[in-house]
Amino acid sequence: MPGDSVTFRLDGEVTISKLSDAFSRFARVLDELERNRSAHLRWVLSDLSYGSALATAQAVPIDDESAALVPVIVDDFLAAARQVSKGEVSGNRPLLRLVRDLTDVADETNQVVLETADDEIIFVAPVVPLPTTPAAHQPQTTKSLGTVRGRVETLSHRKGLRFTLYELATDRAVSCYLQADNEELMRDAWGRIADVTGLVSRDADTGRPLTIRRVTRVEVIEEGNPTAYLGARGVVGGTEPAEAIIRRIRDAS
Repeated sequence: MPGDSVTFRLDGEVTISKLSDAFSRFARVLDELERNRSAHLRWVLSDLSYGSALATAQAVPIDDESAALVPVIVDDFLAAARQVSKGEVSGNRPLLRLVRDLTDVADETNQVVLETADDEIIFVAPVVPLPTTPAAHQPQTTKSLGTVRGRVETLSHRKGLRFTLYELATDRAVSCYLQADNEELMRDAWGRIADVTGLVSRDADTGRPLTIRRVTRVEVIEEGNPTAYLGARGVVGGTEPAEAIIRRIRDAS
């Protein structure tokens, strides 16, 4: 499921000057992806999130021949990121050189993630080309079925549905990808807190969720339920109803 979009994410506290430089490099990668396959595309910004300085670009083909190349071009982006992460930077392949240049902005405070609907590659430091020295350690990801709670902030509905969830624990953006024909899951979810269930990809070093793919469930959480206190339980045990305990404490105060 390569999709039609590619995502660049710059984590951590990001300065405006660094963001501007990084996005310029990202634009050069997009231009080369198009040129490398002799395609005719318009790269349209379909998501822009400040929480992780995340930008998603969707490939909009101008002709039928280019439309058939879109999945291949998206695969090229991920394949190039994977090669660069291993230190495989060939001087005669402009795409690898430009992807390496893009990931050069990664450092100990600003982690770079290159992502598609299929997978993501993390960079925490500039890549050293082989065979000069062994490539610097790049963190891996773990993938497992799970649920992440957060607020749905961005919906992008163009030939499929992608949305951004801001995890409540970290207030960081998590990219979410619905499977085909599952758009109904997002009914009334925008702007609300929800539990999103699917294949969760996490940073293996920190455990922080990065993406949720193959989303199977989106459960909106009701906020500010006036009867929520009825579900409260005292930490000391006992059989007195929770509402009676709360009323007694309120009256005594």
